[in-house]
Amino acid sequence: MVIPMEILLLILGWLFGLLSPAIVDAIRDRRDREVVKGVLLSELHELRYRLMMHVYQVESKYGNLNHKFFEWAQSVVTEYRGINSSESLLNTIGPLLKLSEEEMAAYAQMARAHRQSHGGLSLRKHALAMMDANLKSIGSFDPVFRGRVLEIKTRLEFLNEIIDDARYYFQLSFQNGITPENYQIANVNLVQTYKFYAECTKDIIEIIGKLSK
Repeated sequence: MVIPMEILLLILGWLFGLLSPAIVDAIRDRRDREVVKGVLLSELHELRYRLMMHVYQVESKYGNLNHKFFEWAQSVVTEYRGINSSESLLNTIGPLLKLSEEEMAAYAQMARAHRQSHGGLSLRKHALAMMDANLKSIGSFDPVFRGRVLEIKTRLEFLNEIIDDARYYFQLSFQNGITPENYQIANVNLVQTYKFYAECTKDIIEIIGKLSK
């Protein structure tokens, strides 16, 4: 039996009428996901930039500033596309990479002496407000992106706990009546905590860097 063209068009029109809301919803959901993804990436790259500066604080006081560190820092700053100007920082890092090994060692020693004269490090806790506000939307992303975002959230929470530990040891070292032995223990624990913080921070920076690749 041949179905008349008029009936076919009527059936197709009816089907499209049923499907249109679903198509519109799918387009809107995809658009919303892209907006949320863009906002999340922006927030995470701001975090990446700030965390890199924290690593510099630790390395300049307790670590070993060298060409390898500044090459790493330069790569982070070069990839940064946030609201803070990175041009001056790049202009600072560029000449440092041209230093000889002896000149770099002298710079590291000077930076360490400067940090030592200014007491403890001012490491701040970080929060991801946009991520927290869009946790439900994150579930709709592809598994790789979703997994990395949630891993960053977990690692950042742990990083904030490390800051609590550092603050505890810092305050303990200034406690009234503390013995020289206990002061030494508190100071050793403080330095180890700062170094552990720097290593954990580098891991987060690396994961954020993978999100845009």
